[in-house]
Amino acid sequence: MKITRTQLRQIIKEERVKLSEGYKEMEMQLVDEIVDLLVERGAVKSSGDPGYDGALYDDDVYQDALDYLRDAIVPTLKDLAGAGAWERK
Repeated sequence: MKITRTQLRQIIKEERVKLSEGYKEMEMQLVDEIVDLLVERGAVKSSGDPGYDGALYDDDVYQDALDYLRDAIVPTLKDLAGAGAWERK
């Protein structure tokens, strides 16, 4: 079966869309897992009631998680990377 260049380009374009959708879904799952860990460790307070299942957060919880990561985690990672921590195994 032969396909034209146009058909091949269309197939590649469609597959890229599928891949990017899959990555976005994986990214959101990772974000939720990180936020769950931050809430569990007390670094970020959830705004739900005591029976809050942790599956869905409001914007404030995500903003608090972002602030914590930006202010505490990222500088520490930069310091470690600058100190050659990647060489230590």
